[in-house]
Amino acid sequence: MSLSISMPLRRLGRLFCLSSALVASAAFADSYTDFQQASGQLEALMAKATPQSGLPRLGDPAVAQLFAHIADGPRLFQAPVAALQDVNQSVAVCEKAMRLGKTYYAFGLERPLPLSGAELQQARREQMTQNLASYGDEMSTLFAFSMHCHGHLIGLMEQEFSAQPADAVSGPERLRARAFSKNTAIVYTGVLQFMQVPLWNVAQKKMMLEAAAQHATANANLMAPPLRERLLTSLADADKDLDPALAPALATIRQALSVTTCTGLCQYY
Repeated sequence: MSLSISMPLRRLGRLFCLSSALVASAAFADSYTDFQQASGQLEALMAKATPQSGLPRLGDPAVAQLFAHIADGPRLFQAPVAALQDVNQSVAVCEKAMRLGKTYYAFGLERPLPLSGAELQQARREQMTQNLASYGDEMSTLFAFSMHCHGHLIGLMEQEFSAQPADAVSGPERLRARAFSKNTAIVYTGVLQFMQVPLWNVAQKKMMLEAAAQHATANANLMAPPLRERLLTSLADADKDLDPALAPALATIRQALSVTTCTGLCQYY
């Protein structure tokens, strides 16, 4: 896995959603039900999007209401319902949010074009750049939510694996912990690198960075120390032309990554 800050835009897509009547008809019950219903409604709206209409935007009050139910990490995870005490169901929430974000990122990329070779690649890059400019608010909201979601997952896994001595953990369980740690570290790294794309504005960067900073220690604790060091190195130029509003969150992330001891899930990485 490369930790280069200049990761091509086409790789960023791998990391990683209009009707008032739809919203009004929802019978919201609890935070988990809210998420499931609202994310399903957003997916349905996305499926109807055309190049002319574009994807659902936060500027539409009905869409903003859906996002309020989808991306409210604190409400969803601070006092989670029984379903979110289950790792698999929590994973499904995180994956759905990332799919929604990727839909915004990849919008229009599957449209056939009468081009080939370098011209086709350039057209795809221009489309991705346009998506970042057009849907930055929506993507940054969903990617920030993914930080809260994966922070919740880390807590569940830490709780599970701390309940027994490390030498008592079976081989298959060790592999499961390793896979979880590796995949979660990829998501965290991807958001930190994605945040450095120049097209994000300060408010969008601030949303993602502050969410990443809130869960910086949890994410660092599941990474092997050499990985933390590489990620820390990849942030070396993140201060360049940095808006002062972003400095505290970046400092928190760097401090967490600078710890060289390994306790918890990092031993399985």
